[in-house]
Amino acid sequence: MTHLAVILAALAALPAPARAAGLEAVSFDAARAFEAIAIPAGALSGEWKTDRAFKDGGPLAAAAVATAHTTGLPVVATIKGGMNHSPVDLTLNRREWTIKGGINLSPTDLKIDHDRKTITGGANHSPVDLSFQWSTEKIVIEGGANRSPVSLTVDWTAGTITGHASHSPVRVEFDLQKGTAKGYAGLAPVELALDNASGRLTGGMNHSPVDVTLVNCDLSDFLQYFFLFLK
Repeated sequence: MTHLAVILAALAALPAPARAAGLEAVSFDAARAFEAIAIPAGALSGEWKTDRAFKDGGPLAAAAVATAHTTGLPVVATIKGGMNHSPVDLTLNRREWTIKGGINLSPTDLKIDHDRKTITGGANHSPVDLSFQWSTEKIVIEGGANRSPVSLTVDWTAGTITGHASHSPVRVEFDLQKGTAKGYAGLAPVELALDNASGRLTGGMNHSPVDVTLVNCDLSDFLQYFFLFLK
């Protein structure tokens, strides 16, 4: 039985008033869940496309897909190692929606507010004041960070990050299934490869080697907060 059929069967067994309330709650929770989750590693895979078609069936289907992708998603994720000629020690908390730690020899303290659609705080020796628009197709981030205007579009369908940040143009092509990203940003080439088994991300960007380990997150998390890893 599909996720949608299970939910419909459960709702059908309720009295009419409870059934109506259940539909409203599921629709609201589904929208919040989709906005809050990161795109999974298989975002462009056949499995994800099937889920997206299922989602397009309506709010109940959206709730089922959201539940499937949030179930078992760890609350805490980390990125640790070295890049930009400095240590990296970052923690993403998916319950409090914060990113804390350090990178680029600077403390990091960011708050992601999904209601206001903002990312605020400090990182890279700079205030961070960003807004974002989220969909299953793309994320658009605009505002200021790294003492520079920021305008970045992460397009999951096209497999690209385009725009500008850190006083330089950005264009990176990525493949989430292969775990690769290649292009330019920060006036330097970008070439990264993720070993999915170990979570080790290696390569180079910002004229520096990259060697970090991703735990409970993947390349999609790294890419949607790409501004943070620039200098």
